Amino acid sequence: MTELKLIEQVRSGNEEAFARLLKQYTPYVYRTASVLLHDGHEAEDVAQEIFLKVYRSINELQDLRAFNSWFKRIITNSCLDRLRKQKPTPVPDTELDRILEKNPQKSDQRLEMQEAILQLIPEYREALMLREWQGYDYQEIANMLSIPLGTVKSRIHGARVQLRKILSD
Repeated sequence: MTELKLIEQVRSGNEEAFARLLKQYTPYVYRTASVLLHDGHEAEDVAQEIFLKVYRSINELQDLRAFNSWFKRIITNSCLDRLRKQKPTPVPDTELDRILEKNPQKSDQRLEMQEAILQLIPEYREALMLREWQGYDYQEIANMLSIPLGTVKSRIHGARVQLRKILSD
């Protein structure tokens, strides 16, 4: 079954189609939420909220071919909303972390970077995370955060300047 057919069936209220959509997209939603939220439990919670939002608002999607970008926007906005409501947490262990552990000096640098990132104001932190960890371009970030492109550039620049200052102190 094609993705468009599946989406059409979900829109028509077919619960089996929604269950297939859920099964197909849950791993992607969970991975994305885990990366953005740095917490598996939070990622599970927000994933449920995301699918509830999709179920409730899929009929508002006018062009079914735009499903993927619409869906990604729901994921990102839901995670950003969650981040705004919580205190920042350290970045999770990654492959890079395991490599850095072999070199204590670099491991110390990573910890310093995590602590510095946590000191950024939330607006700077979220823009920087979307750019550096999620790989979104400036325009995509502007669209996700509903702010002007210049503001995105300013926030990312400000975050980098603050990080340099914090790390040099």
